Amino acid sequence: MFIKKVKANRAVIIIPEIYGINDYVKNMAAFFNNQGYDAYCLNLIRRDRIFAYSEEAAAYVNFRTKIGFDRYHEVAVFMEKLQGKYQSIIVFGSSVGATIAWRLTDNPACKGMIGYYGSRIRDYLEVNPGCPCLLLFAAEEKSFDINTMLPQLELKENIKVAVMPGQHGFADPYAGHFHVESGKKALDMVEWFLEDINH
Repeated sequence: MFIKKVKANRAVIIIPEIYGINDYVKNMAAFFNNQGYDAYCLNLIRRDRIFAYSEEAAAYVNFRTKIGFDRYHEVAVFMEKLQGKYQSIIVFGSSVGATIAWRLTDNPACKGMIGYYGSRIRDYLEVNPGCPCLLLFAAEEKSFDINTMLPQLELKENIKVAVMPGQHGFADPYAGHFHVESGKKALDMVEWFLEDINH
C-alpha cells in the first residue's frame, strides 16, 4: 500500500489498474491530497515490482488469475476500517480499478465514486449506487462499444457519465494513449464532482 496523507478529514481509496502502484497512481494520490483528501493506494497485484506498460498482456493475465473483480470484498473491509477515522470516504479507480470501485458503491461506507474507463462495469450493471458516482469513459474502446452501456447507466440514480475523446488510458500521462485535453478535462470534472459532493 502507498499512503499519502495531508491530515484531512476525508479519505480516498485509490484502486490501481492492472500495472500496480505506478507513477500515474502516485500522481492521482497527490491530486486528491490537493483536493483535501488523505490517499490510500491499494496494492492489489501483491508484487514488489509494478508491471511496465509494455507488459500489459502479463499484467492482465496476473489480474485475471490472481486478483479478479471479487477483490472488492477486501477493499470494502479496508474501507469499513477507515470509517471511524474520516468524515467521508470515496473510491477512485482506473480501468479494472474503476470496475472494482463501482462494485463498492452500494456499501454505506462509500460516500462517492470516481471511475476512469471502467469498461467491465458492463458486467455489473445490477449494481445500484447508493452514493454519487462520476464515470468517465473513452470514446474509443477496443473491447466494447460504450454506446451500448450508456442507456443503462443513464437510468440509474446518483450517476454522472461523460464520454471523453481518446482511447482507454486517456488520463494517464505516462501511457501511450494519453490525450492531453481529455486528461485535463477529466481532472476538472473530478474537481467539480468533489466540490458538489462536499457541499
